[in-house]
Amino acid sequence: AKAWTAGKESGGSYSARNGQYIGKYQLSASYLNGDYSAANQERVANSYVASRYGSWSNAKSHWLANGWY
Repeated sequence: AKAWTAGKESGGSYSARNGQYIGKYQLSASYLNGDYSAANQERVANSYVASRYGSWSNAKSHWLANGWY
């Protein structure tokens, strides 16, 4: 589910940008605190998904229903 979400959000690219959304998981720049490294993107994405959805599978289900997570 995590790889699927990354594919939908950015094609899996850590350097993808769409307005204020940055990286592999298209996180808001404010979440990344200026650290756009792959390691920080992974850490922040895992934390965000755990706190908001509980799991990557739940995040994928939300994406399928809404077109975003």
